[in-house]
Amino acid sequence: MHSDQIVPIHQQTLDVGVNPRRRKTLALVIASAFLPQVVHAASIATTATAAQNFMTLSLFATGRSKLDPEIGTKLFAALLESDASFANAANSLAADAASQKYADVESLETAIRGTPKHATLLALIAAWYTGTVSVKGKPRMITLDDALMYQPIADGSHIPGRCEGATNAWAQLPYPALADMPRL
Repeated sequence: MHSDQIVPIHQQTLDVGVNPRRRKTLALVIASAFLPQVVHAASIATTATAAQNFMTLSLFATGRSKLDPEIGTKLFAALLESDASFANAANSLAADAASQKYADVESLETAIRGTPKHATLLALIAAWYTGTVSVKGKPRMITLDDALMYQPIADGSHIPGRCEGATNAWAQLPYPALADMPRL
């Protein structure tokens, strides 16, 4: 019933029947506004867990007691970019290492030889030792100074390719031969 008579708002009544389809649609519209944030938060949590597993596996695989987490984050990102299945394989390897069935990385490597996890383990170790990751066929330098392969020579030598002397120190001419010395 529709009337032209004006009724004050406090006396008006709404005759709204229950409409479950409308309620579901309304709930979906409200929830959809928060869905991207929920999905993003879930992916961050998953990535954070995978990154933590990567660092734990890296400590086990390199035999080190401490590794730089900033370098680890960069290596992990590059390894993920180079191989989309890297995170799953690394998580599986981290679980294998955490199971304490393997005393060291050599026993783990022997157990997984010939499986897809073997390539993942070798890529992880190579990344930490060389400081590079091959992404889409091109080497990506993550670190040179902190690559693990240069730590044994750090106390007495320098990294190849780095000039450790003064400017032009590498170009100093040798002493002249005795035959070329002036005679007095």
